[in-house]
Amino acid sequence: MRQLYKTMIGVAILAVPLLAMSGVWDNAHGFTGVLGGIGWFGFLLCVLVLIVLTLYSLGRGIYRRTA
Repeated sequence: MRQLYKTMIGVAILAVPLLAMSGVWDNAHGFTGVLGGIGWFGFLLCVLVLIVLTLYSLGRGIYRRTA
């Protein structure tokens, strides 16, 4: 269970610079625009992974209590 929490913390820490990167290059063109897009979609992917891991963690905790 600790590994799951460490993974969740790692993904949350990774999301912060990706969000910052997308904000810095939000209206840029060319290569910096691509970097902004990578930052934004990387951030969205991190949020999706965090949601899935949170639901998995909650389901696992409920299963442990009932078993």
